[in-house]
Amino acid sequence: MNDTPELLTADRHRLLKEHVMSEIAGQTTKATGSRRKLAWWVAPPLAVVAVAAVTLVGPGRNDGSAAPAVAPAASTSAAPTGSATPVSEPTDAAGLLSRAAKAAASRPDPGAKNTQFTYQRMVQDGARESKHERTMWMAVDGRSKGLIADPTMSGPGDEKGRVTWPATLGAGRGAPTQAGFLAPTYEFVAALPTDPDRLLQQLLAADRSKQVAGMPITDELRHQLAFGDIQMIFMNVTAPPAVAGALMETAARIPGTRVVADEVDAAGRHGVAVVGRNGTLRVSLIFDRTTGEFLGVRQVLLAELPPIGADGLPPTGDPSPGAGNGKGYDFATAVLKAGIVDHAGDEPEN
Repeated sequence: MNDTPELLTADRHRLLKEHVMSEIAGQTTKATGSRRKLAWWVAPPLAVVAVAAVTLVGPGRNDGSAAPAVAPAASTSAAPTGSATPVSEPTDAAGLLSRAAKAAASRPDPGAKNTQFTYQRMVQDGARESKHERTMWMAVDGRSKGLIADPTMSGPGDEKGRVTWPATLGAGRGAPTQAGFLAPTYEFVAALPTDPDRLLQQLLAADRSKQVAGMPITDELRHQLAFGDIQMIFMNVTAPPAVAGALMETAARIPGTRVVADEVDAAGRHGVAVVGRNGTLRVSLIFDRTTGEFLGVRQVLLAELPPIGADGLPPTGDPSPGAGNGKGYDFATAVLKAGIVDHAGDEPEN
C-alpha cells in the first residue's frame, strides 16, 4: 500500500460536495455518484475543503507518443510601427492564449453589485454519468444563499427542482467561512490583481496549511493548488473581464502547466487550453481562441495517459483505449451561458 498522503483534488472535492448534500438531504450522498461529485464546485476536481488527501503522481518516462502543439511561453506577431503590413494571426499555442487573454480582458465589465448573483448554465458529462445541464446562481458578495438546478442532484428542491446552496463555495464543516481562495466569491475575485505576475505571487503565497493533512507543502503541491484555485474560479464564480484575462495568463505561468492549441469541451467546441496536473488528474481549462471566453474543462485520469516525461509536465497524449468508460475522459463541462442577474433563479437578458 502506498503510504504517501494524497493531494487535495478529486477526493477533497467529493468530500465537500457529499458533506453539503448530506446537510441538505439529511443523508449521505450515494456512492454511485461519487465520481460525478468531483465536478460540483471547484470544477470537478478540486473544491476547497479542509483536510483530505490524494496521491501525488511522480514524474515517469516519456513514451514518445504523439501530442498536440504546445508552447511554454506566450508570444504574438506584430507588424512594425508605421507599416501597412497587417498583423499576422498567431498560430502557436502560446500566441493563441495570449490573444484570447487580451480579448477576455477587453470585454465590457458587467459592474456587478453586491446584491446580485452570478449565473452559469453548463453541460456536464462524465465517465459515470449521462450528459445533462446544470444551472447555478451564486451571490456576488457570498452573503446570500444561491441555487443550483441539476437533475442528478438529490435533496429537497423548489417547484422547479432547484436546490438551495450555501452562500460560499467553501461552506461546510471545517471549511472557511470568509471569502478567499478557499471560498471564492465574485466580490473577492474582482479585487484580485490584474497583473499576471502579481496574481501569481498572491496565489503562490496563499496559506495552504488548512488544505493538507499532515504533509509538507512542496513547491509542486503549491503549484497544483494554485492551478486548482484558478479552475475553481472559472467553473463557479464567473470572473470579471480584467481578472479573467489575468487568470488565463497566470495559469499558463504556473510551473508544471502547458498551453495546448486545440482542446474540446463537452459541447464539442474547440479552443486553446491551459493544461495542468491536479493530483491524479490532467485538467484542461479551455477558452475560446477569439473572445477568450471560458468554454469549459476537460479532465483525464493520469493513469489513462502516457507517462509523464522527465520535465514533470502534464502529458498531452490521448487517453488509452476504453478510458472513461469509453468516453476517453473522466469529466468534461461546457459553459453555455453566463452573466449577472438580480435574483437567484433569474435568467440573464442576453
